[in-house]
Amino acid sequence: MKNTYILAMDYVYRLCIWLSGFSLLFMTFIYLIGIYARFRPDLPAWLDFMPHASTSWPEPLSQICMITFSFVGAAAAYRAGGHIAITMLVDRIPAAAQKGIAIFVDLAMLATCVFIIKWGIVGCQDAWEDVIPSLPFLTSGITHLPVPLGSFFTLLFVVEKLLFGPQTHRELVQFGSPKVGH
Repeated sequence: MKNTYILAMDYVYRLCIWLSGFSLLFMTFIYLIGIYARFRPDLPAWLDFMPHASTSWPEPLSQICMITFSFVGAAAAYRAGGHIAITMLVDRIPAAAQKGIAIFVDLAMLATCVFIIKWGIVGCQDAWEDVIPSLPFLTSGITHLPVPLGSFFTLLFVVEKLLFGPQTHRELVQFGSPKVGH
């Protein structure tokens, strides 16, 4: 069971990395198109599908990418131990108490994830029919799906940490670390 869950979380972790990376790359590309369209209304033929001159769609589409990057990327950062952690006070207490505080923090993270998932889904449902004027093929509800989705991924990683310990020592989550391969 343990190995199966950790292996499944490896796949979820890779999915989070790819989704957040693609979102960041796509957002950059969108901004470049928006800037080009603003200053060069004569777009190349391969961009004929886009409206010309000072378009209004790059900004909301970029916001969607940023929401995806933030929430899904935060889940990956949590698993890799790359999130912000203020440990000044915790580092100065006895080791036994540190373990208790770590469990409390993980339970607080679990509660936070459940809260964001619940209210994120409610928010998506409430805005499901609201069309975005500059992106008529998308609704506000669809654009906010990364919020509960990223929180669900984080919830899975919190459960993994509670049941099987942190995975920060593994090579998969140390991508780019100088410790890998040593």
